[in-house]
Amino acid sequence: MPGVKREIDEIYEAGRAAGAIGGKLLGAGGGGFMVFLVDPEKRQCVRERLSQLIHVSVGIDTEGSKIVLYQPNGI
Repeated sequence: MPGVKREIDEIYEAGRAAGAIGGKLLGAGGGGFMVFLVDPEKRQCVRERLSQLIHVSVGIDTEGSKIVLYQPNGI
């Protein structure tokens, strides 16, 4: 697993270097997610720096939790 930890560290450091305030690794098993907190004026820079990864927009509302399923192949 040392290679996986290194890859996660590299993603985190790239996000921070591009302007993210901080980040958090979430999930387990099927790959998980890296969530970054980014000021609006720096979001594009972070997206460009991490363009090789899948970008999933998130938001906050008053409807509560929702289950979202991402299927890259439409399966």
